Amino acid sequence: MRLHRYLAVLCLAALAACDDSGPKARAAKVLFIGVDGATWDIAGPMMERGELPNLKALADRGFVAPLETFQPSLSPVIWTTIATGKTKEQHGITDFVHGTAHGTEPVLSNDRRVRAIWDLLGERDVRVGIVGWWLTWPAEVVNGFMVSSLSVLEAGLWKGSAYVGMPRQIHPAAWSADLDRLVEAEQKRAPETARALFGNLPAGFGTAMQKRVILDTESALLSDQIFFESAKSCSRREPVAFLAVYCGIVDVASHRMWRYLRPKDKPQWDVPLADVDALGDVIPAAYRWVDRKIGELVAQADADTLILVASDHGFHAEMRPAMSDEERSGGHEFALLPGIFVAAGPGVRKADLRRDATAKLPSVYDLTPTVLHVFGLPRATDMEGHVYVELFTSEWSAAHALVPEIATYETSPRPTVAITAEERAAVAGAKDDILERLKSLGYLGGK
Repeated sequence: MRLHRYLAVLCLAALAACDDSGPKARAAKVLFIGVDGATWDIAGPMMERGELPNLKALADRGFVAPLETFQPSLSPVIWTTIATGKTKEQHGITDFVHGTAHGTEPVLSNDRRVRAIWDLLGERDVRVGIVGWWLTWPAEVVNGFMVSSLSVLEAGLWKGSAYVGMPRQIHPAAWSADLDRLVEAEQKRAPETARALFGNLPAGFGTAMQKRVILDTESALLSDQIFFESAKSCSRREPVAFLAVYCGIVDVASHRMWRYLRPKDKPQWDVPLADVDALGDVIPAAYRWVDRKIGELVAQADADTLILVASDHGFHAEMRPAMSDEERSGGHEFALLPGIFVAAGPGVRKADLRRDATAKLPSVYDLTPTVLHVFGLPRATDMEGHVYVELFTSEWSAAHALVPEIATYETSPRPTVAITAEERAAVAGAKDDILERLKSLGYLGGK
């Protein structure tokens, strides 16, 4: 009997050794911070002046480069490419909205055709945390946690946020009440948060359009504050090996406030000096605010964590048809402007490629394949991107050889989340939450 049991154990071990389910993930830790719209034209000089100490600390010990991107540089499209390594034709996200049987709606997580990095890692027993990423509502069922982002375009806000009482906003669903409490607390602190960008503007400052763009910017800042606080809270509650956090305030501030930062970029602009004095520091203040948040997340991470900071595109002055310059003076859609890329941590080589015209630069397509490699997983040949091996030291690469590529990870239908009629109605109801935000910011009932 003992011999039979022994032989049975040997057979099970042999079967396990022959398991063809694919390579298993190796132990690793990655913190990925996405900063929409960050450009080296602004971040570089600010780093050198000591205004972005946390980003500079990462750059000083790690890898710095422009991040190649593509056009049209629409945020939901590029951030989905960053999360999948695939083209927009492959992942199916081509705009902010699309027509459905229910009318024109924001693009939702179910509309993505392929698996994202959090799916690929989670399905291979890597715990993941995703916070604020574009097009993640309804929250996907992940191996870890997800705080989803939903755009409420009817309220005039194109960046996503989290809202009080919104269903399917967080996974696990049992954390919903805690998220609601966090959102409500940050709404109450909204005026204090806004002062980080605007200081103490005098009551009634600005034209009607200036009041609107200030509101846009403050609302985006509040959303990012919610996401950063959620990321810190959730990762303390459930530590994960891969944490990805998105923030949009640099992009929003750059769209709305460029003319005040660089009033001479367009000869057509005639910006009063009083407006430059009042609003000229908003964009740098947004960078400084994000830098502080980067520092908070890095401080919370383990010392052996690979830190990645990336933006989807750069920025410049832009005259946009059908919009006044007072409404929008910065842009990126009509020019191919690279983003930023900074990496530091285990295996990262020290290099600065910003002025190296001969260097092979990383691309938004390469980030998912590269993260997969860090976890010992293969690139799929149906990905547009490749492992950016130039990121790593020769010693680390010798110890972590590339895993043979596979054809695809899409060997079964991608899981989606069913949405009820009541939940669709709740999306429209998020406008009520926006009204509460306007009150908290002082825009309804006087300021």
